[in-house]
Amino acid sequence: MSELLCGFSRRVVTPRVPVSLAGYFTLRYWTEVADDLLVQAVAFRQDGRAAVLMQFDLVSVSNEIMAGVRARCADIPGLRPEHLLFTASHTHTAPEIRGHRRGGNPVYTAWLIEEAAAAVHAALDDLRPTRLLVGRAEDDRFAFNRRYWMADGTVVTNPPRRDPRIVRPEGPTDPEIGLLALDREGAGRVLLASLVNHADTISGCAVSADWHGFLRRSLEADDLSVVTLTGTSGNINHFDPQGPDEQSGYAVARRIGEGYAASIAAALPGLRPGGEGFRAAAATFVTGPREISPEELAEARAQSAAYSFDESRQLTSEDLATGSPAALKYFADRLLEVAADRRDRELEVHALWLGDTTLVTLPGEPFVEIGLAIKRGMMAGRPALLATLNQDVTYIPNGNCFGRGGYETTARCSPYSMATADYLLRAVRGLLACSPASDG
Repeated sequence: MSELLCGFSRRVVTPRVPVSLAGYFTLRYWTEVADDLLVQAVAFRQDGRAAVLMQFDLVSVSNEIMAGVRARCADIPGLRPEHLLFTASHTHTAPEIRGHRRGGNPVYTAWLIEEAAAAVHAALDDLRPTRLLVGRAEDDRFAFNRRYWMADGTVVTNPPRRDPRIVRPEGPTDPEIGLLALDREGAGRVLLASLVNHADTISGCAVSADWHGFLRRSLEADDLSVVTLTGTSGNINHFDPQGPDEQSGYAVARRIGEGYAASIAAALPGLRPGGEGFRAAAATFVTGPREISPEELAEARAQSAAYSFDESRQLTSEDLATGSPAALKYFADRLLEVAADRRDRELEVHALWLGDTTLVTLPGEPFVEIGLAIKRGMMAGRPALLATLNQDVTYIPNGNCFGRGGYETTARCSPYSMATADYLLRAVRGLLACSPASDG
């Protein structure tokens, strides 16, 4: 077996054309740049095989971007399309790039694809012999399960601060920060860090990488580059229900990013040798459309007819928590759209075995319990990094969460079968059963 080679490249992909920022329910065209957005490529090559992990400062990586980058990298020897892996930071202050959503700009998306493909080629032109180091940090200060059981037996997402009706969180958090360092001969270190939290702290119309950017800038030096991976955080965010009323803003992003950076920095001296070599594997699974009962359909038709929604107005967390008329209208209209679309969807899962560590990429925004099932169950405590937010997929809730409440489980936010989490876990279990000695 030849030695493991690793390459790294990044490009600035801050928008310069009009485009709405993604992640909310209405349009927000950017007005200023608070800090730059990046696309980063980490390439691996060994024994004629190649794989590349791509990380974007975007709300997600759409099917259009994935297909575009793969097409432009078809000329790279040994790199199969399915061994180009994608993940996003999930910042809500980056351009809308999902073609089925309003506010995107095809000029920006086309340029982004070209920059991302250029980063892949540059990373594969920058290969260096590489030693793997593995470890973990832990930080439970900034993440909360944002779905709460209320006194009436329902679940509410992001309830009002200090609401006396809050009973307890619906589920856990995951404070573990998986770390994998790539020591590249003569070129410093690239650090992969997998964190479980939303990146939605800033709001407004300024472009920003949110706390991911602050984390990078706090840790990076001449000999260290940082690539953050977003773990299974579909039901996790930074809002403390017992905290102050206002918990958004640039200063909040700084506090979280720099706080995470301090926890990671403290763990770096304890990194240990992480084995040798890499292998890649990919699998697909099919999920069906959302199951919608006749009663749900009738209720949505009635609410759609009864209420109005001003598209120029932002839906607030209070609207979502209390079920305001505007929120009822918005979600009723989206349920009717989902009810009209009965297509199956084919989704991808991927694994990279990097020495002792397994890196798994997952579609959309799976709930934290899904990641814990992979790391603590399937991986049995072995080093693991999870990365999410690819393909045109939104939330993937646990099956038992449907019917309780909270907007993540609505048809608008989860338009796939309520068994999708089970299908996903089954696909990952099959993928991890592949022998690392196989090229998948």
